[in-house]
Amino acid sequence: MTEALVRRCILAVFLLLCFSPVFAEDMAVELRFDSKPSGLQSQVFTATVKSFRPIRIQAFSDTRSNGETYLGELKVNGQPRKIQSRTAVSVYATDAFRKVYDGWGGTVSPDAPLVLKGEITQFSLEETDGYLARVGFHFLLKDGEEKVLWDGHSSGIVKGTGRVLTAETLPALFNSLLREVYEELLEDKKLVGVWSGKVQNTYVIKDPSPSSPAVGKES
Repeated sequence: MTEALVRRCILAVFLLLCFSPVFAEDMAVELRFDSKPSGLQSQVFTATVKSFRPIRIQAFSDTRSNGETYLGELKVNGQPRKIQSRTAVSVYATDAFRKVYDGWGGTVSPDAPLVLKGEITQFSLEETDGYLARVGFHFLLKDGEEKVLWDGHSSGIVKGTGRVLTAETLPALFNSLLREVYEELLEDKKLVGVWSGKVQNTYVIKDPSPSSPAVGKES
């Protein structure tokens, strides 16, 4: 390789470094749910959960397209930094639900007549003027024959400013958000009716006819 060619190669590398965006190292977060009860639930709420029929909790699935450990992106010293969970978000979210449900007095049994299925539709952290964390789920309550008895969504958002988010503080942020979303889910009146056995089914499927195709209606 000639000296002139070497110089051109060095110049090309220099220009590439100067004009390419520089990304900080990914931030790895250990999402682990704190199973200690928050103590904020009312006696009416806990009594409602205890009235639910036993259930099997199916491992949640992750329907997001950006990866099972992706949480979002923040800027650190002006540089973009991807946030990744060390554990699959679906594993974390399922574990969190099982712990809060048990803490609120719910009964889980491998022989239960009901099955709860959860799909993660949102789970992200964005930088705005401060930060914005979002979670979203699609839930299905089914019987032992996989018949849908209830179909619904539950989501939550938390905004903040002037707070430095680190690998140590992020778990508490998502833990608190999940508690709120799961509590909102278990307060849904139609779900309560089906889960407690007071209502047979709130997932309506119309009989097909030439003028009316079969349609699933979300509660």
